[in-house]
Amino acid sequence: MVNRKGFVVFFRNHKVRKEIENIANVTYVSKKNKYLIAYCDAKRYKGYAKQIRQVKGVSSVIESLYDMTNLTFEENVSVK
Repeated sequence: MVNRKGFVVFFRNHKVRKEIENIANVTYVSKKNKYLIAYCDAKRYKGYAKQIRQVKGVSSVIESLYDMTNLTFEENVSVK
C-alpha cells in the first residue's frame, strides 16, 4: 500500500488549478473560497509542495492534518 499525504493549496486565480492538477491528484476545489485539496505519495510530498509553491498565483501550501494511512482510492468504480 502506498502512503499518501494530503495538502491544501490556497490560490488567487482559478487558472492555477489546471497547473496543479498536472502536478498532484486534486480531490476537491472550492470556487468561492479559492482553495483546493490534493494528495500525493508521502515520499514525494516535499518536492511536490515546492513545485506548487513556485506556480504563479499560489498563496500558500499547507500540509493536511488528516491521517490518510487508512484510506484507499479506487479507479473505475461503477455506481448502480
